[in-house]
Amino acid sequence: MSIESWRDRFPAIADEGWVHLRNCSVGPVPRSGLEARREYERYWVTKARPWDEWLVAVEDAKESFAALINAEPDEIAVVSSATSAISQVASAFDYTDRHEVVTSTLDFPTVPQFWHAQRERGAALKFADPGDRRYVPVESYAEQLTEDTLMVCTAHASPFTGGLIDVESVADAVHDRGGYLFVDAYQSAGIVPIDVKAQNIDMLTTGTLKFLLGGPGIAFLYVRKELANQLEPTSRGWFGVEETFDFDIYEPGYADGTRRFELGTPAVSNAYTATAGIETIREFGVENVRDRVVSLTDRAIETAERYGFSVATPHESDRRGGLVNVQVADAKRVTKDLHERGFNVSSRAGGIRVAPHFFTYDEEIDAVFEVIDEIAEPREP
Repeated sequence: MSIESWRDRFPAIADEGWVHLRNCSVGPVPRSGLEARREYERYWVTKARPWDEWLVAVEDAKESFAALINAEPDEIAVVSSATSAISQVASAFDYTDRHEVVTSTLDFPTVPQFWHAQRERGAALKFADPGDRRYVPVESYAEQLTEDTLMVCTAHASPFTGGLIDVESVADAVHDRGGYLFVDAYQSAGIVPIDVKAQNIDMLTTGTLKFLLGGPGIAFLYVRKELANQLEPTSRGWFGVEETFDFDIYEPGYADGTRRFELGTPAVSNAYTATAGIETIREFGVENVRDRVVSLTDRAIETAERYGFSVATPHESDRRGGLVNVQVADAKRVTKDLHERGFNVSSRAGGIRVAPHFFTYDEEIDAVFEVIDEIAEPREP
């Protein structure tokens, strides 16, 4: 199937004409996602009890995500956001003995912001610093690990530089200290193959807003089942108990597996679009997506530097996720000007984030840099 035929599946591209390079921020929804959302609405209107169909859709979303990361469906919980996922896991730990949590200076702010708030419960936050690198090497994490380390909670790919960590090596390092690895895969799921079993990941979260093409309002939490059943989250809700519809208020048991981390009514409508996005990725093939994104980001780096712009992104493809941060002066103004010309990009950390996906044409990479060269000046280091 040609790339052009895949592009026809996305109204923002095929109908509205956007050059969509904002996938690290908001991915376009496929037509199948819009159709699925209409199905959700039809059940709401036509069924006396739409819950029967709605909850099947939620389970379908779990199964689709589980298949994407080589997990079992009962190792997946549906939550509202990555922050909620981290919060639910954090509520299950006592910070009396092991109390150190390690993140990095390249992580999305919600991770350190959340863990700072846990200081009242005894947690202590530590940072792995990449130095002058655009990714965080395993050595930087290892330097922060002690016998008091509870977990490394960090991004698979940085939202600022696109820098990709070596998940297996970080997992080995923290496991050697008796701690856990909790991966934030928001900037990698869908464009970087993830195998939670092979990579020895204890916990993982991501949402479908970005590269997974499934829209906002829903996220997933993976906790390996053996660990999940050892944990008792103190933040609880009726979807996390053993028998959801028994309404037991006296001795509610925890659900088996990762469902115990769920809270209240799930975001049903978002589950429909989430599944459509994930299934689009699975149909094209994550390995194929990875090959396309590596090729396109290679081209972006080469083109940016040919025009005299530096990039705050690793040059090595195995250290890079799905974005290239092109350093420009007045990034907000440049972003606005690019939007007016039909190029959908975003700005962070002093630069324009160019984030292609499998449906991006090579020529679109060339075209956006022609415009950047016309309207922007390189950012002074």
